[in-house]
Amino acid sequence: MNWTNRYTLVALLLAIVLPIVATGCIVVVEEDDRDRHRYLHGSEWTLEVVFYRTQTMQAADRHVDMAFAEDGRFTGTASCGEFSGLYDANENGGFDVSDVSIDETCGGDAMTDMLSRSLRDAKTYELDAERLRISTANEGFLSFTTE
Repeated sequence: MNWTNRYTLVALLLAIVLPIVATGCIVVVEEDDRDRHRYLHGSEWTLEVVFYRTQTMQAADRHVDMAFAEDGRFTGTASCGEFSGLYDANENGGFDVSDVSIDETCGGDAMTDMLSRSLRDAKTYELDAERLRISTANEGFLSFTTE
């Protein structure tokens, strides 16, 4: 076998083997729930607007803040007291809320009543580092911001 044939054989082997080896080195990284919800957890979210059924309420002067823990619980404070509950945010953008509890001092407060009804009807969510929007089953939404 002469040198030209050897180089041709080596080049042919490299052309066949190199793509096979290279494809074996591709690493697929899947986002886990912590990455997917990294902005949701660890931030304090301030309610800006609630639109529920036919009512819209600006919340900037109401001082309603919420935090979502990784264990599926949320807590919040309003000018009249505190509220809490359970949530599930899935990878498809689904958002379910249950067991909403509101401090007795907030009973009858229009903002917290509207907030609790909206949260109970939560359906989907969208978020980034600065904004959280929870849509409700009846085409309403809650809009939050964080610093």
